[in-house]
Amino acid sequence: MLGGTIDVGRERPSAAPTGAPTGRDDDVALATRGARWVRRWDGWAHWELTNGMLVLAAAAVTVDVATAWAGWSLGYVGRFPVSLAIPLAVLLALRIGIGAVGFSGATLFRWREFAVGAAILVPIAVGGYVGAAGTSTDAAGLLVAAAGEELVYRFAMLLLVGAAAARVMGRDWRRPARWGNGPGATALVAAGVVFSLLPGHVAQMHAPISTLPFASLSLVLGWAVLRSGALWPVIVTHLVLNLATFGSVAGGFSAGGRMAICLAALVGLLVAADVAGRRAGTLRPVPTTIDLTAVSGSA
Repeated sequence: MLGGTIDVGRERPSAAPTGAPTGRDDDVALATRGARWVRRWDGWAHWELTNGMLVLAAAAVTVDVATAWAGWSLGYVGRFPVSLAIPLAVLLALRIGIGAVGFSGATLFRWREFAVGAAILVPIAVGGYVGAAGTSTDAAGLLVAAAGEELVYRFAMLLLVGAAAARVMGRDWRRPARWGNGPGATALVAAGVVFSLLPGHVAQMHAPISTLPFASLSLVLGWAVLRSGALWPVIVTHLVLNLATFGSVAGGFSAGGRMAICLAALVGLLVAADVAGRRAGTLRPVPTTIDLTAVSGSA
């Protein structure tokens, strides 16, 4: 409608925005004159869901939780078990599309700085871990474990809970990009709770506050997946964290060295997700204020 002002942000500074539209975008330039431009995500991941995909997601989560507590697995890679839920979660990823979940040349190019950093950081983490705590096969086992947890708890569970929340709220549950913040946040919190209560994590807890590291990690990794739609960066990040943690316990890294490696991986992931979102056009500039009276007055 015309003849009003729409505030889409909290601030309304008088200075003209840097990078505001010019040239042919005369109406946009008039309507946003005096607004501050900020970057906002264009919804969550751009996936297309079906009922069959959600059935697969539910099966993957149920099988992983149940078999983790029962101590069942498909076998071991090195000293680490392979979850029975991995085939289901991989099938889910294939149903959505391997390119859609980040395994494509275009996605790699958007995350290119992260890929270069990972090519440096992963060998350092592997070297410290293998030198002090295990073998290269054990390191491969940590990779499989990290991939399994990301596929189940930062992919399948996010889809399952987010779609359910969106459906309850009367939103388009088939398209995460249209869920809105409520379903996305609900999915992240639920996944963080369930991930924190896995038996391997519970065994490391000595008080309720001990859940915070696991829940916080789940929130950060889940946010990166649900915003960018890319799985491989969080798998790499999780692998580095696992290697640094196990390597530190065995004396391969000092406490400071472990902290530096973990911070580099996590900060690198968040910064790279921001950059990748800008390149993909899902993190785009929007004005804090749109003044429609300026457009109607010029007509």
